[in-house]
Amino acid sequence: MDFSETIQIWRRRRALTATLLIVLSAGAAAAHAAGAQAVGAQAVGAHTAGAQGVGVRPAIAARTAGVPQAIVARTAVAPPATAAAAKTIVVTNRRSSGVGSLRAAIERADAGPPGRAAVIDFAVRGSITLASQLPAITREVTIDGRSAPGYVAGGPPVVEIDCQRHAGLLFAAGSARSQLLGVAVDDARGSGVTLSASSVTVNGDYIGLDLAGTAFGNHGDGVYVTARSWRNRIGLNKSRAAGVVGNVISGNAGSGIALIGSSDDVVVANRIGTNAAGTKAIPNKGNGISITHRSDYNEIGGTDFIDSATGQANNPTGSKGTVTPVFVVPPLGNLISGNGKNGILIGTGSRKNTLNGNFIGTTADGDAPLGNAGDGVRIDRANDNALVGCKFVNNPFVYYNVVSGNGMNGLRITSSDNVLVQGNFFGVRADNTGAVRNRLDGILVDGTSADTQVGGVIPLGNVSAGNGRNGIEVAGRARGFVTFNTFGGLLAFKGAAPNGDDGLLITSIGGDNLARTNVFSGNRRNGIELAGHASGVTVDPDIAGLTTNGKSPLPNGRDGLLIDGNAHDNVIGGSLRSVIPQDTFSGNAGYGVAIAGDAHGNRVFSSFIGTKIGGLARLGNGRGGVLICGSAYRNIIGRANLKPANLISGNKGNGVTLCHGTSRNLVINNYIGLDRAGHYLRNTGRPVVNSGRGNILLGNRYRP
Repeated sequence: MDFSETIQIWRRRRALTATLLIVLSAGAAAAHAAGAQAVGAQAVGAHTAGAQGVGVRPAIAARTAGVPQAIVARTAVAPPATAAAAKTIVVTNRRSSGVGSLRAAIERADAGPPGRAAVIDFAVRGSITLASQLPAITREVTIDGRSAPGYVAGGPPVVEIDCQRHAGLLFAAGSARSQLLGVAVDDARGSGVTLSASSVTVNGDYIGLDLAGTAFGNHGDGVYVTARSWRNRIGLNKSRAAGVVGNVISGNAGSGIALIGSSDDVVVANRIGTNAAGTKAIPNKGNGISITHRSDYNEIGGTDFIDSATGQANNPTGSKGTVTPVFVVPPLGNLISGNGKNGILIGTGSRKNTLNGNFIGTTADGDAPLGNAGDGVRIDRANDNALVGCKFVNNPFVYYNVVSGNGMNGLRITSSDNVLVQGNFFGVRADNTGAVRNRLDGILVDGTSADTQVGGVIPLGNVSAGNGRNGIEVAGRARGFVTFNTFGGLLAFKGAAPNGDDGLLITSIGGDNLARTNVFSGNRRNGIELAGHASGVTVDPDIAGLTTNGKSPLPNGRDGLLIDGNAHDNVIGGSLRSVIPQDTFSGNAGYGVAIAGDAHGNRVFSSFIGTKIGGLARLGNGRGGVLICGSAYRNIIGRANLKPANLISGNKGNGVTLCHGTSRNLVINNYIGLDRAGHYLRNTGRPVVNSGRGNILLGNRYRP
């Protein structure tokens, strides 16, 4: 809480004694005058609580150059009325109704003229147990539980609204720019708080917990935001200090927060699905946050990465390993953990939503599991959404999403196009020192998803390591997928954090998928596997089996690259030069490259297999350089117009082995047992063993 806010609360408390005298003398008349209004408001509240957002979404401000005017105008939104400008109404008792009750205060605020704001302060603390639902809020009002006796600035609420199975609070039409501050709302029949007006602020509240911070859930969602509501603020952290808690939204029967057709909202610094400390789960039975029904341009978290309390900037890799790391929890991010379904669901046509700086599936420090039962983030039939953790001008991972410890995948993208994933951790600790595994894949892209961009130029890559299955899996008919600068099976610029299976697994038949400038090392099985009917994949240039500098071994437990099943017409090699000069498959426990099953029509060229990245010193694979086995056919190791097409040297075992059952494979123009300069760098076995049928060896240079 800001110093100015603290002073404002103190001044209002000082005025309570004088205000109480006015309220007590005028209360009976005000309650009588508001009676008819209250009856109407209750009817509206009952209807809206049942419908929860059914209706036609109002038009959002016109968008210019792809950016909604609502976002441009965020800083220009009229602020809620201050205590000096607003009518102050004081709650003097904890009864469900009558003079001095919260109900009477809301009725009196609703009875005010349009455009006249009100502030509801509290002269009492404790639980207000409702005998019937409160009237809908139809005027701009600030319900300020921070004014109650004994409230500590920045601490938990001391005023509770126990809805006792009646409808929760409803901010209805006419209540735009209202605020709900420092209040616990629990045991509502449906959602705890429903927003059907815009620019509402919800901050410092417990939604689904009692005053002791224990579960007392609402029977719907914690906060339900309808299509009639946009540009809301759920959680605040004006100080920009790490560890500030906006709201605790936990223990509810539905989702913690549901954005149902609502746009341009900002959700900051909340604990969703956990206790206030962020150390134990108090699950919402649904998702932590649901963003559905064309909810667009919402921001979950924020891009701050400097702790204003200490001045330290988050830098978990130590500027890519050159200085001592500094770990700061991104101040605007949310903790979304322990929920019964997904951490965050983005679905049904919702677009342009951005996640920054959130910890999803971990404890508040980001270093221990507190998983959501489903995926950390699930994007389903929703195009153009993003998880972003830094910009090109930043150090890597400064306001990253840490998506670790979840019961299924870290991130799943299903039948969703143009999703951007840059600068995030999947499956590892926030401090970049070890694994906090997602049970399945770190990232899964499936369905008909098109043009998923995972990573980018340094520092925009991601870490997907320590997961139960694969670092990244691309399945179904996904097409146009790119992984660029992924650490798959290792920490960022550090040692191994093995995925349980492969660093990258592609089975997609969609085509046009690219693995570029990645390090897939340290995994239990293979660095890269192309399986099933995978086709149209390009691997260029990548490292599998070495550290990020390509000079030391970081073995995958099996092969650097495995092409099996019916995978066909894939290209290993090319001319996409970067900090990695060419594909390098070295240091692995199995083979550098293995082609098995019925794999066919695959080409391998411009690759170093068994050497350091420079091609002048050995870092051999444990069983051999290249293996072609099973019924694999018509694969090409080398290239007719390139010599040397591959470097296959320094391995333990044979340089190239073609097993019985293989046919019509071509091994052409390779250096086998030589370094890049043509000097002796032998494999421990034979240069080539050919037991297949119709395989062709042509133009290779090697030494026995």
